[in-house]
Amino acid sequence: MPKDINIGFIGSGFVGQVAHLHNYNEIDGVNISALAELRQGLGRKVAQKYNIKNLYKNHIELLENEKKLDAIILIVRRHQTSTLAEEVLKRNINLFTEKPMAPTYAQGKKNLNLAIKNNLHYVIGNMRRHDDGVQYAKKILNEYILNNEIGSLISYRSYCYAGGDYCNIDGNIKTTEENLIENNLPISPSWVAKSDEKKFEKFQNYFVHNINIINFFFEDAYLVSNKISKNNGGSIFFDHGDFFGQFDYAYLESDLWEEGIDFHFTHGSIKVSFPPAFLKNQPAKVIIYDGKKNKFIQPYFEWNWSFKNQSKNFIDSIINNTANVCDARNSIKDLEVIEKIWKLNQ
Repeated sequence: MPKDINIGFIGSGFVGQVAHLHNYNEIDGVNISALAELRQGLGRKVAQKYNIKNLYKNHIELLENEKKLDAIILIVRRHQTSTLAEEVLKRNINLFTEKPMAPTYAQGKKNLNLAIKNNLHYVIGNMRRHDDGVQYAKKILNEYILNNEIGSLISYRSYCYAGGDYCNIDGNIKTTEENLIENNLPISPSWVAKSDEKKFEKFQNYFVHNINIINFFFEDAYLVSNKISKNNGGSIFFDHGDFFGQFDYAYLESDLWEEGIDFHFTHGSIKVSFPPAFLKNQPAKVIIYDGKKNKFIQPYFEWNWSFKNQSKNFIDSIINNTANVCDARNSIKDLEVIEKIWKLNQ
């Protein structure tokens, strides 16, 4: 790397430590120079573990005192993400946040416009896009659609049966300190009925990454045509003109996690199954069926973790000033689609 990249962290909870701090700390040429953590006992231990020089009581102190940061990694509670992101972007600093980027399309668009105005790298943590299996599947899908090798695309089915995905991952410093910040911010668009606000928030928090993956494979606009909604899950249907799609989802009360996306052609299929997010060094599995030749193909991918790939790619985007596959310019479409879904049957 041509020079050291100085980054600051805002937040150092469980996800911040195991999925982000750990990975950025292992990238050559990256210096984690500052941390803002409301829980100061936790902050001191984390700063010591990762040799972070400057510890601050909150994000305001960090932003006022750190003038030479190349980027900030913002990993806080979901209801805080978009408002803190706005403050960072106003300071003209490249930014990475977890998903969803905002509770509403309007707030997300506001932050995106700030990033565009200030010519910033504003990246959202849709780590599935950085998975080698997912990237391979997109390449093959595009080739098959273009050359008609296994016929015409008929449909796809995305699914997520969401139980537990932490996979007993460890390595984080724990704390009994409480984060006392209350949520006085909107958790849904104003047009969502009061009785449905928490349902909207839950759906978005759980499944925005699935909508993001659909938008990764199909970048053109499409119609949200119908939905079936039950207490613990449902199905959503999409009309792409020449083909159709479906997203099935469920909230489970177990450690089971099943997630993926299948594409069906007239003469074959591509099936992509995702590992639980916190199962380290497990890329997605891809199985291709070529019905014309009556054979299955299962490519092999090196052991890697999409969270680690995500961290490296964000740093590469800053160094080389290149677009990131998870740029907020892409993620804003996820919020737009989710609001369209929620307006059905209102």
